[in-house]
Amino acid sequence: MISKKNNKKMDLKLEIYKFRQQLTPDQFDEAKIAQAYLEQYENYSEKEIVKFIRESLGTYTFDTTVKSFLESIQDEIASKPFIYDLKDLYKRVERNDTGLLNRPALVKLLEIINLPDDDSRMEKVLSELVIFDYVPEIRHFLMEINSNPIERQNLKNSGKANKVYTLVERVEQGHLAYIGDRWFILSEDKIEQALPDDYIKDEAKIREIRILEEVLKSCDMVDDRINFRIDENLTIGLSTKDKQIYLNGEKQEAETTLEALFNSPFIPDLKKNFYLLIETTKQNISKFVDLDVALRIQNILNPYLESFVFNYKDKMYIYSKDVRRGSQFFQYENVVEMIRDVQKELDYDLSSFFENKLSKEVKNLRALEDKEQTIELKLKTVNESITKLLETDLLTEDADLKVAYNNLLVYKKKLGENLGTIKADKIKTRKQIING
Repeated sequence: MISKKNNKKMDLKLEIYKFRQQLTPDQFDEAKIAQAYLEQYENYSEKEIVKFIRESLGTYTFDTTVKSFLESIQDEIASKPFIYDLKDLYKRVERNDTGLLNRPALVKLLEIINLPDDDSRMEKVLSELVIFDYVPEIRHFLMEINSNPIERQNLKNSGKANKVYTLVERVEQGHLAYIGDRWFILSEDKIEQALPDDYIKDEAKIREIRILEEVLKSCDMVDDRINFRIDENLTIGLSTKDKQIYLNGEKQEAETTLEALFNSPFIPDLKKNFYLLIETTKQNISKFVDLDVALRIQNILNPYLESFVFNYKDKMYIYSKDVRRGSQFFQYENVVEMIRDVQKELDYDLSSFFENKLSKEVKNLRALEDKEQTIELKLKTVNESITKLLETDLLTEDADLKVAYNNLLVYKKKLGENLGTIKADKIKTRKQIING
């Protein structure tokens, strides 16, 4: 749960200055450390400064003044982790913005940081900061905070996946589902292409199904709402939870009815035909569901192709729509082959979606690849910090900065060793998969 605590920001620079001022002449070394970080303050975030100070003053915690100061600044960072994580992200992106290519991302980050509470910040991060996922630091940050496996993969690949929110009709032989541009029957042990007329004999029911099919072609389904674009500046939405009506995103009074709305001046005469679509949708709202056995894959770099993959019981299917080559639907026998083909065509890794069908070795390989990416980004950050320290004249004069520099070198070496171990484990795991 995101904290809603008071988000008044600590002035860390002022706190360091006040700490230095209260030190006695006998505390010369502590004062020297504080002064060094004051002079380097603009180059680092509060999180980084607090980390460096904690390491540099750690040997002086026998002194109650030092101990109290360290506890206060660490408690401050711990009390508002999200905003300080965002400020740390801002500083890391800014340091790498040598060609001013990341200015739009920095402006958006600053806008998010200045929002009044963490809930608002998280909403903007997930809805607006994601468009800047081409910046490595932002992509990694989004991966860290996002627990949704689909969204995490969307950040790693140029291909994007979405849940399939569609119409499902229960019939005697199973469930009819409209996916892409056609119907499929999900029976007891398989999925096949289908025609509703073969499974529904009631003419009134067939007419209703055809109307709902038109609904799917003309509406926009987002989260728990079905939206109909009536006119350029007019949208009517229906909540899938309680059938509540929305007008241009604004929730209407509970007494508001579709009949009253379509009899009002809000709806142009030429758009009255939307009434039948929306009313039929309202009467069948429970049939619009998240089809969790399917996933839609797209890639802006391959705009002609759209694929729907199915993880159904012990089987795997793919339905591909290609405007140049036509559509095709077939079953895969090998999950690794399917993952490889989709990765090749649409640059999206389906490993998390088909996790229940992957071998222990393949799962291990995916986990190693994730760790490798994380360590490589940490190495990049450490190298940036080392470069900054090497650029300052204080490094040769200040023993404590020298200690921080040496600690970074040790950390870099440790990360390098871990990266080497992971690469070796990847090679070993790949051999197991090939031989297995």
